[in-house]
Order: sequence, then structure tokens, then C-alpha cells
Amino acid sequence: MPSTRSDPGRSDAGYVTVEAAIMFTALTVVVGLVVAGIVTVASYLGAVDLARDAARAAALDPGNATGAASSVVSSVDADAQVSVSGGGGAGTDLITVQVTRPGHLFDLSATAVIVAEPSGESQ
Repeated sequence: MPSTRSDPGRSDAGYVTVEAAIMFTALTVVVGLVVAGIVTVASYLGAVDLARDAARAAALDPGNATGAASSVVSSVDADAQVSVSGGGGAGTDLITVQVTRPGHLFDLSATAVIVAEPSGESQ
């Protein structure tokens, strides 16, 4: 049976190894990016939950909203930062809490807005 190659002295058996190495490298990069995306989404959802809990604590104690929110946030994540705005004293009943957590690639920020709880005094 005659050979169909133009140059019978050359072998292309090594191309399969190179193609497999490139394919496995690309597959590893894609899987790594997918895992990093899932971890980032999970961290963001944690920041959203933390902002919600901090806003609830701030709403329960509007006189010390910043302290209440900070204590909740620091008990969960010592590296997270919290900022509280609004409150019953400024003529508004809305409290806005923003929580920033350090992430692996970048910082993640979440905001929660809640209505301040009534003070309990009869009107």
C-alpha cells in the first residue's frame, strides 16, 4: 500500500500531544474562571445578607444605629466596613446601611434600606 504523505520521513505524531496540552490548559482556565465566578457570587450574597442584618439592627436601635450595625458586621467579618445614613433624627424614617467586604479579586459592596422601628413612646 503506497504512502499518501508527501514527505514520508516526517512524522506528525507529536502534534496530538501538543494539541492535548493546549486543550487541557484551556479547559483548566475555563473551569478556574467558573469557580472564581461562583465564589464571587457567593461572597456577594454574603455581603447582601450582612447588610440586611446590619440594617435590621440599626432599625431596632435608631439612636445608636451606627454602633448597632457595626457590632453586627464586626461579629461576622472583622475586615468588613459599614456606613450608616439616615435615621429618625434627621426627619426621615429610612436607614441605609452599606457594607463593603474585601474579596479575593475586588471589594464587594451591598446596600440595604429599612424603615426605622417606632420608638415605643405613645403618641
